[in-house]
Amino acid sequence: MPPPSGRGSAARNEELLRRVAARTIQWQFQAWGFGEAIALRGLLRAARALDDAEMFQFVRALLLAYAGREVGQSPAEHVAPGRELVNVYQRTGDEPLLRAARRLGAMHASFPCGPHGARMHRPDLSGWRRQIWADCMDNEAPFLVLLGTITGEQPYIDQGLDEITAYARLLQDEETGLLFHGHEEACGRNGQLWARGNGWALMGLIETLRLIPRGCPARAELEWRLSRLCAGLIRCQDESGLWHTVVADPGTYLESTLAAMVASSMPAAFEAGMLDEKQYGAMTRMARQAVMNMIADDGSLQLVTEATPVGEHAMYATRRFGVYPWGQGSLLLMLSEACE
Repeated sequence: MPPPSGRGSAARNEELLRRVAARTIQWQFQAWGFGEAIALRGLLRAARALDDAEMFQFVRALLLAYAGREVGQSPAEHVAPGRELVNVYQRTGDEPLLRAARRLGAMHASFPCGPHGARMHRPDLSGWRRQIWADCMDNEAPFLVLLGTITGEQPYIDQGLDEITAYARLLQDEETGLLFHGHEEACGRNGQLWARGNGWALMGLIETLRLIPRGCPARAELEWRLSRLCAGLIRCQDESGLWHTVVADPGTYLESTLAAMVASSMPAAFEAGMLDEKQYGAMTRMARQAVMNMIADDGSLQLVTEATPVGEHAMYATRRFGVYPWGQGSLLLMLSEACE
């Protein structure tokens, strides 16, 4: 359901966005992990929508503090907010942010490739050194393509496109179009169609496609994979507008992160002509309304599960709910649209 129109509704939208932003800022951004980048991205988008300089400076200060350290020294930084470094650099011209982004880009290029061409992001950890995860599709490719675009350096763009294409080929299920959470070189796919993993893939595909030109050779395959993913999502959406945490298994609980990611990213795909709004508009509106119903009075998004490692079915079916940056960030992105 679209937000109500009128000056009063605009004021209510802004008040809600500020409340969600204030709750998001309470997160302890001490070390980079999955989800913190999207929280900062959401705060940047909210700051722009609200013309809030203080909110923008909060994110800028965090990124400048990070840039002042030895960036790109640990593989754990593969989840660092590279796109956000570039976004703030574009607005401020802060050279330390661009230098930090370049160091992150070099670190990504150093990761080993598996036999299928997909880079392994944690070669330092024995249990994970040959694994890939759908989560990475949102964090790496859009960052690298954006970095290459603003610097004019094609190798960054090629690196990002090669990575997201290799990940999609390894993780996307040929039958449903949905993506498995993980792939291990010796064992193959882990067999679980995790909701939030599909949300990360959706956002990564849309943002990467938004950044590359129409004539880019990688575009046709990425658009096809995006359409296959959305066809799988629409078939599995619950009547509530949410999705089950294992998307194709209605015996698992409903979770809100994928709905927030759908609602925050699909409008850009419609606007850019990647997807048909007549086909997927209702799915997006249902997801948005479901997310609106899940916002608590303190600005937190409810029914968001904790960090979820690649595992067997029980790993996904037993996660705890709480307030996490992946939920808050996608909620901020969704709400900012109504205020811009």
